Amino acid sequence: MVLLRIRTRDGTERLDCPEGECKTISDVQKRIASQPWGVPVEKQTMSTDPSLLLLASSSKENGEKKTMEAPEILSPRKTLKALHLNHGDILYMAYGDAERQSTKMKVNVETKPFGAKSTIDEMIAKQIRIGRQERGNVASVSFCGEAANQFQSYVNNTLGFKQSRFGWLYGTKTKKKRVEKTEEEEKNKGKNGKKEEKEEEEEITELFADVIYEPNQNGNAYVAFVDEEDEESQTADAIANAMGYERIGCVFNQSDADRGDESVSAMSAHEVTLCAKLQAKYGKEFVTVIVMQFEDEDDEMQVTFEAFQVSDQCVKLYEEGFFELDEETGVAKLPNASSSSGDDAQEKKEKEEHDSFSNWGSHTKLVKPVMVERKDVTEVDNDFWIVAVPIKDHTGTSMSGFPIENRLHPTQTADDIRSAINSRSACSSYAEKLRDFHLLLFLSKQMDKNDVLAIAASTNNYIDGGELSEGYKVLIEAIAGIA
Repeated sequence: MVLLRIRTRDGTERLDCPEGECKTISDVQKRIASQPWGVPVEKQTMSTDPSLLLLASSSKENGEKKTMEAPEILSPRKTLKALHLNHGDILYMAYGDAERQSTKMKVNVETKPFGAKSTIDEMIAKQIRIGRQERGNVASVSFCGEAANQFQSYVNNTLGFKQSRFGWLYGTKTKKKRVEKTEEEEKNKGKNGKKEEKEEEEEITELFADVIYEPNQNGNAYVAFVDEEDEESQTADAIANAMGYERIGCVFNQSDADRGDESVSAMSAHEVTLCAKLQAKYGKEFVTVIVMQFEDEDDEMQVTFEAFQVSDQCVKLYEEGFFELDEETGVAKLPNASSSSGDDAQEKKEKEEHDSFSNWGSHTKLVKPVMVERKDVTEVDNDFWIVAVPIKDHTGTSMSGFPIENRLHPTQTADDIRSAINSRSACSSYAEKLRDFHLLLFLSKQMDKNDVLAIAASTNNYIDGGELSEGYKVLIEAIAGIA
């Protein structure tokens, strides 16, 4: 179910779009027309530009002529995917002189007479009280040691922690039974004075991240901007799935940019709302891993990986629109990056905005009040949302030393295919030698993508005796220049 917000001159309405039923703007218009608050399709004008409503209102003014740049009107054939419209996004709708019925709360005057009072208990029950979640939705996340080291090495040695770098985690999930023992003292102790032990079985999930895919991105000191829908990202997702992996999380680093005196939380408001957005999209078992620097007792800088989730309550409030978000990105706003334009007045203004911008600090802004520790607030300490996840390491099966895509250096070449194949044991099957996500993604740019997906599937089956066809071997060796 995808939720779209339809903003009109009479207010904002929520439109629930079942999966597969709203693929185009035309589908959205038909669904709007079927709502109690809807208007006929022929009266609807849709846009992603809020100036559509300003233009509609200005056209009603008598005796004044105003010139305003016309907003882009959406074609009914335009797809939601092409417009990058996701869960919670806003569409603007004008409908000329047509009238519609706005959604209003109705009070039953028979059951709630004038002057009726609520008790304190009833008022408290209606308040949204923020609480901490003691445990995440996964038991742990384990990193392939080589993949983690390559990511932190690039962030540390090449970028110097001056820029944010983002990657998707691909891996597997393992479910098992958790046996949790709790002890309760007996009110009346027996002769032996022992305590009762109660065993409680619960199914838990452990994540194993074997691959870090670093998509095309533009980063600054605060955030890396990533396009999830570009062609390479879709190919990467298909290759990972063929290898037996699924997207289980993301990883990014915190740069050494000054976050101000307010930043005492492990995550900023921007990062908290990003986690909530991704967990809402990919499921409750999605994890976020942050790479950060810290100073040890010898005043030496060290690098550490920390895994987090946000609480189920945080995700629920995100989906219900409680957080103050940037309408374009769907996450909390960031301060402006520092400017080197030489304009002192502009730099002073940006510095004032940075210093007053609490969304980069340790609190998250809300658009509706909630109750925290018996107080009504519109800013919540980020620590209330964050749930730490234990992090482990393991030896992965899909690394051969092939260079990683979309980096400044080293660049990927056909010679690297030969080096990667030769780095594997001589007794390894050919399918096993090719089991490297980054190598296969590079091959997808040299060969037909369907052939590469077939090769990726073969690398997943090598343990069961699966082998690569002879034709693929010849083609790959020709590309790699193997005699």
